[in-house]
Amino acid sequence: MNFKEMASNIGIEEEDFVELLEMMVEVSMTDIDNFTTELAAGNYSKAAMAAHSIKGAAGNLGLEGISSTAEELEKAAKRSDKSRMPDNIALLKQELNLIVESLKQARP
Repeated sequence: MNFKEMASNIGIEEEDFVELLEMMVEVSMTDIDNFTTELAAGNYSKAAMAAHSIKGAAGNLGLEGISSTAEELEKAAKRSDKSRMPDNIALLKQELNLIVESLKQARP
């Protein structure tokens, strides 16, 4: 991942972008846990809020793939439609883990 280019795309310094990205990943992992917990409890509106949080954070950093997947989860939760949720949750985790690995490689 080219963090310098990604930072430039949203008009901030690379160091600030990396810091925000680290926070976004940490919070998004918690939001995924919250999503699955609320879903299991039948709290679809709270699950939708967790997905909305991921969507917004990722969108603000220009991570459109993550934002789009989270939006699909949010909409599905609002419709109480579990059909694609497991695939989308797995995809979100995979994308976030790729970011974690890229961050590790970027740090000496």
